[in-house]
Amino acid sequence: MTDRIIKAIDLFAGAGGLSFGFETKGIEVALAIEKDSWAAETYKKNHKNKNCIEADITKLTDSFFGEYQGKADIVMGGPPCQGFSIAASNRRKEGDERNFLYREFLRVVSVVKPRVVLLENVKEFGKYYLPDGRLLVDDVVTTLDSYGYRCSYSVIDVKDYGIPQDRRRFFLIGVKDKTQEIDIMTMLKAYNSKACNLGEAISDLPVVMPYQFKEGDVMPYTQEPQNGFQHLMRDGAVIVSNHIPMQHTPKTVEKFRFLLNNGNKDELPDNLRSVVRGDTTRISNSKFSQNHRVMDAYKIAPTITASFYSSFIHPNQPRNLTVREAARIQTFPDTFIFYGKRTTLSKKLLSRKGIVEDLHLDQFNQVGNAVPPMMASIMADICIKLLEGMK
Repeated sequence: MTDRIIKAIDLFAGAGGLSFGFETKGIEVALAIEKDSWAAETYKKNHKNKNCIEADITKLTDSFFGEYQGKADIVMGGPPCQGFSIAASNRRKEGDERNFLYREFLRVVSVVKPRVVLLENVKEFGKYYLPDGRLLVDDVVTTLDSYGYRCSYSVIDVKDYGIPQDRRRFFLIGVKDKTQEIDIMTMLKAYNSKACNLGEAISDLPVVMPYQFKEGDVMPYTQEPQNGFQHLMRDGAVIVSNHIPMQHTPKTVEKFRFLLNNGNKDELPDNLRSVVRGDTTRISNSKFSQNHRVMDAYKIAPTITASFYSSFIHPNQPRNLTVREAARIQTFPDTFIFYGKRTTLSKKLLSRKGIVEDLHLDQFNQVGNAVPPMMASIMADICIKLLEGMK
């Protein structure tokens, strides 16, 4: 390695959690590709580099990526793979365009020929099956091997590396150097760190209630940071953005108060129970175990997903989490602002209603889909060391 700036390409970049972590280590993101316009706007307004292109990767030619051959040291990203089944190939969703996006990632690697490859995905990635019965991950490793890369991969829980969240994700690192032995878990040992709990992560953020603020409002901090993590996450910010709560109905607020005080959904009084859709005279017996779970301030936060806004109740306020609180748990600094609508209807419902202008990744989606920047910075460190170790 020389003293020149290390450059990376970020594919399927989303809001840019991966890019943000790499930038903190002095790596220049020479190109980022993101298809969704709201996520791309968030990326463009928060990153040092202005090289984010809002585009469908399948529409970008080999010649386009060929311009980066010899100019990008790292190709990284997390191709969507929700179209695959972890159980059996016959449950694979045929025709789902997401089935083929991992091949686009590999295509870019084959054209750009970076020295390091980093792939991040859901923890089930190593269990996905192809139509011919092979594991998808075997196809990835075999393909990268044919390109000259030695690979190592594992499922990693970010809470073991200082991130206040029980989030298990698949990471794969490939090095274009068959002489260099790599083991991702061995390389990560130096970064083991105890994470703070949920309360320690978010307790300094202002108390907010539904209808107290309107969309887009910002607010001052109401107290000083209470610990090192909070100080780090403020990152010099003087106001709090993306901290508007969901506009819950009075009944929902009361239900949340009950759950905060009692903790058992099965003991909800009838006046706080949900009613059957289309018949308000009947109480619904449907149970959604993943909805409205009261969080424990003294424990590590559970996994923040793309649809987390209805999953969790704040540990001591009768409301769901705000985008800012989830961003804190994901280790986005308070200076990182999310754009697009805060939340939208489900994609299926939007499609059914023909509301195409909202078929984008809302702020909750952007946060939940991201690689925690603090974890990304650790991966950036590892990539730098691998590059330095190359002959």
